Amino acid sequence: MAMRAFKLPQDLTALIELIPPTFQYPENPEWSVQEDEVENWVDGFSGARRIWPLIRLAQLVSPPLRDMMRGYVWEEDGKPVALVNVMRQGNTDRWYIGNVSVLPDYRRRGIARQLAEKSVEYARQRGAKAITLDVIAGNEPAYRLYEKLGFEHFAGNVQMRYELKDGQPEPVSDQPVPDGYRVEPASAFDWRPRYELARRITPDAVRAYTPVEEGRFRQPAVLRPLMPVVDWAMGSRALRFLAHHTPSGQVVASARCNIRRRAGGVNYMDVTSDPQHPELGRFLVHYLLKTIWQASPGRRIEFMQPAYQESVIEAAEAAGFASVSEYHTMGMRVE
Repeated sequence: MAMRAFKLPQDLTALIELIPPTFQYPENPEWSVQEDEVENWVDGFSGARRIWPLIRLAQLVSPPLRDMMRGYVWEEDGKPVALVNVMRQGNTDRWYIGNVSVLPDYRRRGIARQLAEKSVEYARQRGAKAITLDVIAGNEPAYRLYEKLGFEHFAGNVQMRYELKDGQPEPVSDQPVPDGYRVEPASAFDWRPRYELARRITPDAVRAYTPVEEGRFRQPAVLRPLMPVVDWAMGSRALRFLAHHTPSGQVVASARCNIRRRAGGVNYMDVTSDPQHPELGRFLVHYLLKTIWQASPGRRIEFMQPAYQESVIEAAEAAGFASVSEYHTMGMRVE
């Protein structure tokens, strides 16, 4: 057995092969990744492998991109059986641990702990001031492991799902933009309105580990000409919208959907809304639903929402989304 550093692009194959079986939970099947979700992951990692020379060029020009996906692979008998990814959050000194993945037959042997400890050590060496991760509510072994490592539960997310009815979506009625607002298309590079919105609405408990910093929102300029190529390689198309409160001129909500452009897979959406404008959250949930059904029908929709966005969660439930699971967000301050 041996642990080694994650290597790109070679280990993208390990990601493709390991993540689906390692996110299966025989004792809790509702936690297991679904087949259509796997199709998105495979397309994403395969796409990154196809355009790796362009990604590498972007990393040479923009140093923060070099920390886009680091991590470690655990091998036994010459084959990968577990892995972890750790990455910088934008151009900040905050890091995120993801994909702590161990094949079912190799669990409860301390592998996850060693991978997580190594990731923390790596982030610390790279100047991290805080490290965060997510663990599904109810996964007590993982939760206790991260507590022992020094992580603290400070926030959460709700995973919601819009299922097809008899293979078809429910009709989504047109709704006018509420009076006093306007909704306009945006791009990933329209970062400042989203940054200002987050500054106003992010709870203090969340800021303690993930401060609202420009580096989390501003995209490196080198990515602008590459985004169409990235979308093509990933088999999806991202659409963004900003909602303005006309009397004040403020942006009071942002919305995004990732639409599948290939067969199979899942569509994704999320909404960030100022809680003082709940009517806008309700409108944007319906607006994204209709946009997705028109552009990419016949697929489920996944919706991951911060737990503090209560009005948006309520709007999603009213529109037909069902809560699937909750995730605990945990953080560690690094001295």
